Amino acid sequence: MADDGPGILRMLWRILGREQDVMDAYQDCFCKLASLAPDREPRNARAYAYRTASNIAIELIRVRQRRAAHWDRVVRQHEQRNEQEPQQGADSGDQDRLREAIAQLPAHLRSVVVLRDLSRLPYEQVGRTLGIDPATARVYRRHAVVKLAELLGAKE
Repeated sequence: MADDGPGILRMLWRILGREQDVMDAYQDCFCKLASLAPDREPRNARAYAYRTASNIAIELIRVRQRRAAHWDRVVRQHEQRNEQEPQQGADSGDQDRLREAIAQLPAHLRSVVVLRDLSRLPYEQVGRTLGIDPATARVYRRHAVVKLAELLGAKE
């Protein structure tokens, strides 16, 4: 990293041209290199580092292009959704109470609620993310819902 870092940074600047993208790609590159298993060390570490950095930069450019191509449609859909569903003041109080109740949950239950209900991830992915079985994630979510109902004063 000490020897090739400056050269990789220059290459990323030429490819990406934006500081945030350059720093993200640079970090991703060295994280990937650091996470290589000892038995998978490349024969030419310098070439591997440059190739990894360039692949990451190219992928960032592709993501940027995909976002640009779809951005107008996303903005239009968001505007249409806001026109169809006006914001209601009464909901904001309920949302604040729910946020406070979620914050009071134990960490393992809160994590499942955030990943499953707020991020809308499937139980399999929630389990992989937290290092638990999908069935355990379901049980944790049920416990969280019961606890939230208690905290919010709901009846069984």
